[in-house]
This record gives sequence, structure tokens and C-alpha cells, in this order.
Amino acid sequence: TYMVALRKQCGEEGFIIHKSELSDLYRLLNNFITEAEEWIVKNQNKDIEGFEQLLEVYFSAISFLKISEFFDNRYVTFIEAVRSEVRVKLFCIDPSYLLAEAVKRGKTAVFFSATLTPLSYFMDILGGDSEDYNINLCSPFDSRKLCLLVESGVSTKYKNRENSYDSIVEIIKAAVGKRRGNYLVYFPSYKYMNEVYSRFLEKYPEIETFVQESSMTEEERESFLNRFQPDKAASMVCFGVLGGIFSEGIDLKGDRLIGAIIIGVGLPQISVEQDIIMDYFQRKNGMGYENAYMYPGMNKVLQAAGRVIRSESDRGMVLLVDERFSHRTYKNLFPKHWEHSRGVRSTAELQARLEQFWKEG
Repeated sequence: TYMVALRKQCGEEGFIIHKSELSDLYRLLNNFITEAEEWIVKNQNKDIEGFEQLLEVYFSAISFLKISEFFDNRYVTFIEAVRSEVRVKLFCIDPSYLLAEAVKRGKTAVFFSATLTPLSYFMDILGGDSEDYNINLCSPFDSRKLCLLVESGVSTKYKNRENSYDSIVEIIKAAVGKRRGNYLVYFPSYKYMNEVYSRFLEKYPEIETFVQESSMTEEERESFLNRFQPDKAASMVCFGVLGGIFSEGIDLKGDRLIGAIIIGVGLPQISVEQDIIMDYFQRKNGMGYENAYMYPGMNKVLQAAGRVIRSESDRGMVLLVDERFSHRTYKNLFPKHWEHSRGVRSTAELQARLEQFWKEG
């Protein structure tokens, strides 16, 4: 009854945001836990239908109430109604305090990653302060072995995407045409990826292509990665999504992957939750958009680009496609080993730079 009432309160917008806690819900959950516990103990050795389902809800309720103990001004209660369902989420907008408290329980903690950019943002969000030691190490790899190009003549903003499909098809074709090998093309969404993929397939059916599915089993993932074999007779172009399973944590050394083409700046999809984060940090430090959208997006770009050079002997290209990559706000987020990036404004210029790069190798 309580959840039905919450669903009605969501109204046409479909959600409510409370800065305070739902103490009435906590009381109901505590009552449920007490009743359920007695019933579970009584019936644990009996074969009763629904026992496992009740047990699962019982532990979920306990977990929910344990999280509620951390609730403070860094949390909001986010209530969302989707058709007949309603979800109550204790949404931690700023995890820095809890992470800092966890770190204090040890003598030392080391946070390290190749994509902690900008460092000041990550120090803040991971619970650090101005007195904490930080060091930014240069890439151990020779920057001359990475051809980093920025195609800034195309806008991939959501409102402009329909006009960009054909241009991106030609950019991909130009980028993969100067050297035989395996390439990965990353998109900001499945819809965008599939629109370009279908056009690419229609125009260049002779090129081997493969596309990431929205839900893949472990076997399908392995099959996807096993396609990246060196010394293939012809080039292969695989289409995937930024922030997905193939844009981080995969290690395709040598000629298994010689190029990555990144479409867009990786902004998270606009949503109520991202906007909650944006509003919070706008009040906290005046950098709401950066914290909610720009920095997480650039992090995905850096992770995807990092798939290309995986060892000292690797050589490859990364092409960033979006006019925003030429803006100072984004260029300031480029890591030090990206200082040699070069802009291209046409497929002819792109081909010329790639031809020169591959010849030097």
C-alpha cells in the first residue's frame, strides 16, 4: 500500500526526489524483517513454494536498511515509477566522504589508473584532500608509435547525429584503408552504432565487419575477441560502444588491434540521476556539468584509446571524431602523451597523415 501511494505521487514526471529519508518506509521494512525472520526459521526445513523468493527479499530489505545508516546530505532518496513498478533508491551522489572514511581504516592507500584525468577531479571524488601525495607519470611508451588524430569537422551531438551518419561511414573507410589490420570503432550508444553500421555494411560489403550486441554471453564475448587475430588476409572493422565490455579491460597486443576510432566525447546519457549529480556539484563547486557529464565521458574516451598501445613494440592509430575535441576545454583534458595530436579536416588529409605514419613504421 505504501509503495502504491509512492507510485501515485510520482505523477506524470514519473519520479520524485527527496533530500530527506523515508522513515515510514524504514519502519515498515523493519516490521517485515522481524516477521519474515520468524517465518524463515519456522519453515527453513520445509519444501514450501516461495521460500527462496521470500529469503531474497528478506536479505534485500536488510541490505537497504544498512545503506540507510550512511544517509546524509550527500544522499537523496530517488523514487521512480515505471509502468506498474516503483523503485526507491538511496542514491549516493558524492561518495568522497565514505571512501575517505574507509581509507582511514588502513595506514596507506594507493589509487592508480591510466585514466585518472583530470587528477584534481578524481582526488576529490575518491575522498582525497590537498595534503595527499599525488604523482602523474608519463606514458612508458614511445609517443611516436601512436598516431593520434582529431577529426573536428563532424558534430556528434545528439541533435546533429542524423546528419553525421554518412560522414562517419566515409571517415571510418578512410581510416582503415591505409593499412591492413584489425580496427575497433566506438560509439556513444547502440542506436548510433547500428545506424552507422548498417550504412557501412551497405556501402562497403567487401570489408569484414562485426558488431557488439547489447547483451552477450561469456562465450559470445570470447568469440568476439578471438576474431582479432594478427596477419589476417584482409582488414576487419568491429563496431562497439564506449564504456562497454570491449572498451576497457581487454588486452589485444601487437597486430591483434592496430587502430581505434572513437565517435563522440563519451558523455553519459542524459538522465534524472546524472542531472541530480550535476545539480549537487554545481552547488558544491560550480562544476556540475563537468563532474556529471564531461569528466566521466572523457574517462571512457581515454579507456577506449588505451586499447591500441599495449606494449613497447605496439604501433597504431587513434582517431577522435567530434568537433568538441578541438575545443580548449577538451584539449586541456588530454594526457601528456597526447600532446602530439594532430587535427584533420577532411578524409583526404586523414588519409595523407595515416599514409605517412604507416610508411615511417
